[in-house]
Amino acid sequence: MLAIGALTYATGPDFAKYMPDFYKYLEMGLQNFEEYQVCAVTVGVVGDICRALDEKVLPWCDGSMTQLLKDLSSNQLHRSVKPPIFSCFGDISLAIGENFEKYLMYAMPMLQSAAELSSHTSGADDEMIEYTNLLRNGILEAYSGIFQGFKNSPKTQLLIPYAPYILQFLDLIYMEKDM
Repeated sequence: MLAIGALTYATGPDFAKYMPDFYKYLEMGLQNFEEYQVCAVTVGVVGDICRALDEKVLPWCDGSMTQLLKDLSSNQLHRSVKPPIFSCFGDISLAIGENFEKYLMYAMPMLQSAAELSSHTSGADDEMIEYTNLLRNGILEAYSGIFQGFKNSPKTQLLIPYAPYILQFLDLIYMEKDM
């Protein structure tokens, strides 16, 4: 997977010609709950592919987003893979722009749930605080990618219903900074 990530970087948009053959391996990596490190690296490769292909990645987004959402919902997947999945949402949105609209109603509630989970840090040990920070970073990267993906689009109003949750999350982070 790491070699594929490097190959996508080197070939850029030309990597699209390899996607029909490679996609099945990408999907297998995203489904590999037992070897969570493989799943995590595969999530990173999805991001690499999005950055390399931009809108050319669109034909593979339905399958990738479906699997990423399944991964987030799974109790079998190691929690360390979940923050990079949120970051990957941002990569996908940046690549496909307003075409991310079809995933908003699935991705945004997941981000909201994760933001809510990250608000419970009182009494947490160092390991949990570190995980919470990784989770928050992934959420912020997702929001950033989604906002940038919708920039200059007439569909930006689709983000308005989510604004209160996003502002609440940002307020939480800001308030904790002062503690």
